[in-house]
Amino acid sequence: MSNIESIIDNLLDKEQNIHGVAIIGTDGKLKTQTENWNLINDLPLINKLLQTQLKLGEKGISSIIIQGIKYMIVENTEERKIGTSITGKGHLIVCPVPVGGKGALICYINPQAGPREALFTAQEVAKELAKII
Repeated sequence: MSNIESIIDNLLDKEQNIHGVAIIGTDGKLKTQTENWNLINDLPLINKLLQTQLKLGEKGISSIIIQGIKYMIVENTEERKIGTSITGKGHLIVCPVPVGGKGALICYINPQAGPREALFTAQEVAKELAKII
């Protein structure tokens, strides 16, 4: 098992509200994803979200569609991008790797939980990934 796979396994063990994980390398390519999630077709829009550098006061992309589910971007900073489905289909946490970078740890969060419940754990794992992607 690779370092990346063991990091994902540890993340899923530690945080029960994370139901899907994908990792995008700093080259913008999908490195890995959990079997229950396929982001390959959504990669161009995810990369656009990651590569858009916001100036002070700018909001950037207001929504993103992943696997046919529309998420409203409720927070967009260098450290994290949080999306929430207004139809109750879950949440996204996108942690740029490194902070403000072009790689990312992307987590799908259980609809019954809020994204903040898993945010700290996801951000800690993203810091670990910065050393290997």
